[in-house]
Amino acid sequence: MAPEKGSLLARSDFPMYLIKALDERHFLVAGGGGQAKTGVANAVEIYETKIVDGKIATSSICRHDTGSKAAMNGATFYDGRNHYLAVGLDDECHILSVKYKIVSPSESREADDSSGLRKRKGGEDKENKSTDKKTNSQIKYVTFDIEKIKSMKTDFAKSSSFQKVVQFSPDRSVIATGGADGYLRVWKFDDLKKLYEVQAHKNDIDDLDFSPAGNRIVTVSRDNKCCVWNTKDGSKFTDVKWPDQKDEYRFRACRYGLIEGNKEKFNLYTINIPCKRLTKPVPCFLTMWDSSNFKVKKTLNTGAEVLCSLAVSKDGVYIAVGTISGSVAVFISFSLQKLYSVREAHSIFVTGLEFLPTSEGAQAVTGSQDFTLISISADNTIRIHQEPARSSYSILWVVFGLLFLVCLLFYFMAEIGL
Repeated sequence: MAPEKGSLLARSDFPMYLIKALDERHFLVAGGGGQAKTGVANAVEIYETKIVDGKIATSSICRHDTGSKAAMNGATFYDGRNHYLAVGLDDECHILSVKYKIVSPSESREADDSSGLRKRKGGEDKENKSTDKKTNSQIKYVTFDIEKIKSMKTDFAKSSSFQKVVQFSPDRSVIATGGADGYLRVWKFDDLKKLYEVQAHKNDIDDLDFSPAGNRIVTVSRDNKCCVWNTKDGSKFTDVKWPDQKDEYRFRACRYGLIEGNKEKFNLYTINIPCKRLTKPVPCFLTMWDSSNFKVKKTLNTGAEVLCSLAVSKDGVYIAVGTISGSVAVFISFSLQKLYSVREAHSIFVTGLEFLPTSEGAQAVTGSQDFTLISISADNTIRIHQEPARSSYSILWVVFGLLFLVCLLFYFMAEIGL
């Protein structure tokens, strides 16, 4: 059974702007209070999910302090041994290694003391003290070491320079960044050497994404434009033009999604919002594009709540959106049919959405669900959204049912003398 829609999974002590799944049991969040001296932390934090009394629960297992700068955007990849996180801190991109580490409970408590986690968890200390004597018999478990590897400045706006988005290419060889100065910059991952830069837009780049094939980069901006670029050299491939009311709407976010899990076939999805706030509410739109010619395949009026976040599941089956009023909705990708929604799950705008893996290992933790989605917000809460798996019947039961109906038909024919 799925939990209550949008139920609280955890509460952080800082506003969160980034969420990424690491594996079947772990995900990371990042954010903070920035340079304001309010006592609010700036950090990357990793949570572990597990089943407790038949329900999904999560707990923080490690934290990395990011100093005076809050992490506002980022991307991850896994090389088979370790995870890597590219995270935006003001106008810089920092590359962090996120390495698995096996620890004993006593080692974990010492790490918690040094990072301040035990102090933050408050009342849990008393319970931990009462179980200290039992820790020697407990099994060692997984945590993570988070270390900065390198960094580079990625945005050079004359005033208020800021990186707004970063993505790894599918083959992990390059990184693309965009920010306040409107430039698309592409960097080699191994040495962070800049390969090229393109003045892609006249205003902030709000979002970008690599195509699953890796040969295209899509960017969207506050200048109302969505553009497609060749990854190899940064030359423009085409402009993506939204057909309806183009002067009244702008592209807010973009994501590629596979078609039926096929890595060679994929669509582009965008959310489109009004350029101006009007007294009379106007609708926002979720749009599916053919990635071969960038023509509209389907568009959906999602209502008057302004969209601000977009995510696509790894297999391309589901699309999630979040709104500035805190609502979350999930759609079936091929039809854009709404499957799930919860109004005002958060008390303020949704800052991030992430689908958790759907492997057998993941289902041992999250249960047999159509999807498991995590949402975060500047309200400091992490919430879980699930849709129970649709009922299915064994083919044998179908065959037995048909045979029974045939036998029943012959019985009635015999009874009436036919």
